[in-house]
Amino acid sequence: MDMLIGVAYWFALVVVARLRALLSRPTIRHRWELTMGWLFSAIGVSVAAAA
Repeated sequence: MDMLIGVAYWFALVVVARLRALLSRPTIRHRWELTMGWLFSAIGVSVAAAA
């Protein structure tokens, strides 16, 4: 079990490092922020419509 947790931990570190390197590019960062803005807006509208 400890080995599985260790592998998952290192895998998460690698994924975070790759995402950080990818998001350091200005065009990718802009697209990411645009996508997240639309996503959060859609979630807000759906929550408001459900209330």
